[in-house]
Amino acid sequence: MSQRAHLCEFWNLNFKKSLLARTLACWFVFSTIGNADDRVIPKSDPRLQTLYLNDAKRWEMWIGPDQKQKAEIVVEPVFRWQNLSRANGQTGAMFVWIDGGRPVVIGGVFSNPAGNNQRDIMHEFHALGPDRLFPNFKDSASKWQPGAGVALLPLPDSPKVEDSFGKRTLQLRTISRDFTANSTDNEKQRWELRLLPKPLYRYGKPQGDVIDGALLAFVSDAGTDPEIILILEARKELNNAFWYYRTVRLSISDLYVDHLGKRVWTSLRDDPNGPFGNKDNTYGLIRDRAIDELPPTVTK
Repeated sequence: MSQRAHLCEFWNLNFKKSLLARTLACWFVFSTIGNADDRVIPKSDPRLQTLYLNDAKRWEMWIGPDQKQKAEIVVEPVFRWQNLSRANGQTGAMFVWIDGGRPVVIGGVFSNPAGNNQRDIMHEFHALGPDRLFPNFKDSASKWQPGAGVALLPLPDSPKVEDSFGKRTLQLRTISRDFTANSTDNEKQRWELRLLPKPLYRYGKPQGDVIDGALLAFVSDAGTDPEIILILEARKELNNAFWYYRTVRLSISDLYVDHLGKRVWTSLRDDPNGPFGNKDNTYGLIRDRAIDELPPTVTK
């Protein structure tokens, strides 16, 4: 075989190896992305999802002391989650209630097997709006009574609010990455919380003071249920616009949030029968009822 033939054979062999390597690398990347998406949007029994929606609709979220304005539920869940490591396996769905295009409540319904062929149904919420809420839970003696509204805080060294939706999308992503969070459960185990890359809910009302806003979630590696909600909102102020933020709990753990390495928020569990470090009761957790466990579905 000539030297040129040897050289051609060498290059052909290495090209095949390189092509195989690239093919395997692409397969790995796309399979990993698929698994990540499955964790963020897990499959769930549609009967439970119907139950969660119907239960969420039982809540009337009245705004302000005169209770004349009622927030509207967005019937499409902003998030479906599961946590197989807690309470024999939990699943849930999260919803938002809006007023004038702005979310004023986030929360939802979740459940887990409770033994004796029973399933516990739980409701969990946090107020988000500046005005006090007066929720009414229809067909239930249980109550959630927030004592105040939730004020947002100026973002330290807020950058200029971009003037287009696309640029603000990138800006939201950049700002959110400056926040980190962790939790400590009731067994004193520390969990690092990761920020989901996609907002649970995006909103904006350019004709008002609110230019843009998003609700983002920190979740634990123990499951995909949100532990902390990060609110980011851009607002007009006179001739300028600035970013605001707030973190709120959706967990019974001790919670910690840092911004650019500096601690900006702590919410402790305190008494297990108390308000979980939430003196205004803007966080609510209710064990609504136990139902008979759903029978297994039959697949053909």
